[in-house]
Amino acid sequence: MLAAVKLPFGKTIFQFQNGHSITSDSANLIDFVLKNTPRKKLRILELGSGNGIVSIMLSHYRPNWKIIGIDIQAKLVELSLKNAQITNAKTEFSEADLRHFQSEKFDIIVSNPPYFKKDEGRISPLEIRALARHEILCNMNDVLFSIERNLKNSGTAFLLYPENRLFELEKITKKIDLKITQKKVLSNAIIVSIKK
Repeated sequence: MLAAVKLPFGKTIFQFQNGHSITSDSANLIDFVLKNTPRKKLRILELGSGNGIVSIMLSHYRPNWKIIGIDIQAKLVELSLKNAQITNAKTEFSEADLRHFQSEKFDIIVSNPPYFKKDEGRISPLEIRALARHEILCNMNDVLFSIERNLKNSGTAFLLYPENRLFELEKITKKIDLKITQKKVLSNAIIVSIKK
């Protein structure tokens, strides 16, 4: 079953009622990306694009960006393609595993990956929700290695994680020669920008 979500620019997209709900964290991530990137033509990759809200909104505010969203869940890719169609967003979505994805390099990579470790808290019995919230199919290492592999040397990645995972994030980025260049603390999360 689908639930409608009204976007700030008047269009409506849909999310699965039993899936991961859109939160203000997504809006904060989008805002942070827009404020910290140039308006020029860029190639953007969204890792774990879910229902497509981040890519679709970025496409609305930066129509000259070429945006590709990938997700491992076919059901979500299908929904994000429908959402792009009804909002007239010029975004591409495809089913792919970020652990193995490799393409031409990107100027910007954006991700709101699963917040919780596999052994943290109660995992939802609903697969679509469990995969979005817990590191079942990919973990922080996987996300950062995908960034390292797919980001241009001059590019920037933007990630959203719970604030209590910042130390772990800093430790892994140093280990693979990435560096956190900016942080924005939200009420229960943190947005970081990362460069090579």
